[in-house]
Amino acid sequence: MEAFPQVSELRRDPLLRRWVIIAPERRSDLITRRRARPAGTQVTPCPFCPGNEHMNPKEIYVIRTDQSARNPQGWAVRVTPDRRPLLRVEGPVERRGVGLFDLMSATGAHELVTDTPDHDAHWADFDGTQMERLFASYVARYNDLRNDRRFRHVVIMKNYGAPWSRYPHQHSHVVAMPFIPRRIEDEFIGAKEYYKLKERCVFCDALREEEKVGTRIVAVNEHFVVYAPFASGFSFEVWVLPRRHTQDFGEMGDRALPALAAIFQETMQKLRTTLNDPHFSLALHSSLSRDNSDEFHWHWELIPHLSGEIGMEWATGLYFNSIAPEDAAACLRDGLPLT
Repeated sequence: MEAFPQVSELRRDPLLRRWVIIAPERRSDLITRRRARPAGTQVTPCPFCPGNEHMNPKEIYVIRTDQSARNPQGWAVRVTPDRRPLLRVEGPVERRGVGLFDLMSATGAHELVTDTPDHDAHWADFDGTQMERLFASYVARYNDLRNDRRFRHVVIMKNYGAPWSRYPHQHSHVVAMPFIPRRIEDEFIGAKEYYKLKERCVFCDALREEEKVGTRIVAVNEHFVVYAPFASGFSFEVWVLPRRHTQDFGEMGDRALPALAAIFQETMQKLRTTLNDPHFSLALHSSLSRDNSDEFHWHWELIPHLSGEIGMEWATGLYFNSIAPEDAAACLRDGLPLT
């Protein structure tokens, strides 16, 4: 009988057509997660605070500002390899079959972004300069990782208030992988089918419709639009899209960066006001390939966590949303608390 894996590996589900990371090195996380900590407690010292840089691997990217007594190294955004990566950058991508199943080495990159040196700062508290630095860091890491020919997809994601996170200090992740995740692949397929039928980008059409109707718009500026999707799967789900059509986040350009930072600032402040500082997940959906440059349109998806998991969603993929996107957009747009 084959021994249980001792290192991470990628396994493909032949029925659902998705890759899954099997990560035995994270077994202790599951055990720790089941041991509830008293509310309001946190692990100290915080490895993301200035002065504790030695608690993380050597930085691979950093934006510095003026040094101070509280921040001797003067960094504003800091990127390091994750101390316990889900995917490891070392080694080639190795594929093999195990009977009818497909297995691949857990080769990739898993980077941790410390969003700010301020331990207590929320994204809604960032000024325009700090938010711009953060998104400039995302663009830089995205474009650097895309040059590695082993990687087929790069995702940038953030989980704020995640119950499994031991540290409240604002941080996010950049993950490069040797495959395209099923969730993203489904978007590529849907966008391609729409383009084949109408010879137009489905995202561009949605933007035009949303701006014409206006009821699901949350915020707009010269370069970006934030709206609640027509068929939102989650209450207060919002998407951030560039007005200019491009499938690749890395091609955004410096000119649009301040506008992206500004609209995220505005959106985060609206979310905090309306939903009383909700936990949320945020992810970038983008394409490294030019094969779908006409039909795909990069965007951010943000989902507040307002309730527990619903069994039907897990069992069927059919989502249940108790807040109409028009109502959600109106609350966010007008700064009305959810009652």
